[in-house]
Amino acid sequence: MTLPEDRWLITAAPLQRTLPTWHNSSPFEAEFTEPPSWWGITSQAPAMETAMAPLNLLAQLEGPLQPSIHAAYESPLDPFAVASSPGWELVLVVDTALSMQPWFSTANAIAACAHDLPLFHSVRVIRMKNRQDKPLEFVPDAISLSQTLAGTNRRCMILLLTDGVGPHWRLTEVLALLRDWARRHVVAILQTLPHIEWKRTALPTRPVRLRAPVPGCANSDLVVHGTEEPQTPATETTDSAAGTVIPVLELRKRWVDQWVRLLLSTSRVHQHVVILPAGPLEKGFIPHQVEQSGASERVAAFESAVPESTYELAKRLAMAPLNRYVMDLIADKSKPTATPSDLSRILTSNLIVAYETPAGEEGRFGEVTFGFADEVRQCLLAQSDSIATYHTAELLERHLADHMRPLVGLADRLRKPTTEALPAMSPQAAPYLRVEASLLTALSAESPEHRTTAEHLRSRLGSHMLLPEAGPGIAAEPPAPAGQP
Repeated sequence: MTLPEDRWLITAAPLQRTLPTWHNSSPFEAEFTEPPSWWGITSQAPAMETAMAPLNLLAQLEGPLQPSIHAAYESPLDPFAVASSPGWELVLVVDTALSMQPWFSTANAIAACAHDLPLFHSVRVIRMKNRQDKPLEFVPDAISLSQTLAGTNRRCMILLLTDGVGPHWRLTEVLALLRDWARRHVVAILQTLPHIEWKRTALPTRPVRLRAPVPGCANSDLVVHGTEEPQTPATETTDSAAGTVIPVLELRKRWVDQWVRLLLSTSRVHQHVVILPAGPLEKGFIPHQVEQSGASERVAAFESAVPESTYELAKRLAMAPLNRYVMDLIADKSKPTATPSDLSRILTSNLIVAYETPAGEEGRFGEVTFGFADEVRQCLLAQSDSIATYHTAELLERHLADHMRPLVGLADRLRKPTTEALPAMSPQAAPYLRVEASLLTALSAESPEHRTTAEHLRSRLGSHMLLPEAGPGIAAEPPAPAGQP
């Protein structure tokens, strides 16, 4: 089948071998902390090497021929090798909203791939802090992105990794910055959610046909064609008339392929875009899901809205004190087919809350940053079997005992519970003991000792007036309503 000229897709074909090859000799440093290597977690990030490979084709665009003190030249081993110091700078802006935490490993993978591509002279990662009731902040500062690179003729590519459901997507500041960046640079949004779910975010897109009058031009120079029918004379508009267009891409190779084709050719290319008008911007709108009052209603609504595998993962997560490392651990060891999308669905549901002030032990692997409401947790545990509960307890104790000390002996206490074996009560131990009390309650049918110990532990938690999971003193951010499919 032959496709029309404006509809064909390209794949990442190798460039001709050239000498010498530029190699980035600076070591790669991951921006986001990964779980300890001895946990043996297999990366659940999508195959970024494949998805980002089409970017190599941009080496066809002319770049500077100036050497760099941060580079080394070697014989060409990469078929995409270029013969000069690369002509591109990459800035990866990562939305760090709470629903984006499962995607931090993916952000590391994208940066690592870009670091190894001969296309980019340098790769910078900037965190976009996207929190409820807090100002939008970039670390390090992103002011320079609104300016043309000084002292270099390199092009700058800005990729924003986001799911489009964080608090600041409901405002206009992020959109204004995107519009400003796109006037000078090549900008695209890497959307972590699949296309079918974009309508639930603050980044709804529309399909258009774009044309780059000059290969590698900034977004503001892109020409928007106002018709989809090839037989009809197309009307062309530029930035000033239609607004600034920002292509939005899934994290898949064919989406990146199509975007690269737009940058390289002068043909009309189909793209899904966000159009930012030149005038005042409207606040982003995120459709609200129907709020269920009771825990059982919320759990039932979630079960009916997500794949079975996602719901099974949520039940496993209800068995543990949570942070993003624990979530990765449980997903990898208990549900190996789980993806960051599954964790993202759970985080953006109305079952879970996030703590702005972490609870529990100090240290990134031991602190508790997420939690289920007690009634929600109990509803999920009531549908779990005891074998899965014991397996998860053993997993937590084996990997986290050094970081969450109240977990030492957890598996034995669940199998043979006694009130004497319970850890000492303290504010630091409370988040872990609250989970243990829920587990013992769920196992109450196992023996009278389970019921007695569960009642004793709940009484101790209440008598010490310890904080509830979303109580005073812990800033709990409500879940983003759009991520639940």
